[in-house]
Amino acid sequence: RPAALLGAATPAKAARSQLMKAVRSATRSRKKYEHVELTPLRDSEVEDERESSVTQQWLEYAWRKLLALLWILVALALAVYLQLPDIVLTGATRDKPHRQMNGFLFNVALACFGGWGCIAAYLIVWVKYVQKDTREWEEVSPRAIPIATILAVLSLFSFCGAFWPLWGFLSVPIVFMLFLGVLNTAHFVPI
Repeated sequence: RPAALLGAATPAKAARSQLMKAVRSATRSRKKYEHVELTPLRDSEVEDERESSVTQQWLEYAWRKLLALLWILVALALAVYLQLPDIVLTGATRDKPHRQMNGFLFNVALACFGGWGCIAAYLIVWVKYVQKDTREWEEVSPRAIPIATILAVLSLFSFCGAFWPLWGFLSVPIVFMLFLGVLNTAHFVPI
């Protein structure tokens, strides 16, 4: 019986040695370069790069602002089309008054969203601008980000549950678009 085990192990050793030979031959066939030519930059190239980088930075800034404006406009158009102010104030649309949103989940969603907003205001306004603390938020308040994340997720789920009787499956993308619209308004806050 031990001889049979030795015989079975021998092909594995042979395959391993063939693999090692293939790896060694592949590493030997690489080209080795003697040196790399380094050319100094000319002043005109540096100025062109500086101008293009400033232009590139401005274009990226403008692109971010335009995308934020697009999300805000989509959210506003969606809110007007869906009669969101009427739904928030009365709990139903004018077209279908028999369909009522879930008021309890809506209040939970508002509370969670308000808590998330308070944590965001604390970290952005109080810590950064009032205290002028340059440390990372995780160092200043290590539990703030996880709590804000939990509150944001709970508010999204609660908003979806609150609007589910009105829009069904469409409440998920609708709430997502409205949330992105509200979130992108921060791009235009003058802080």
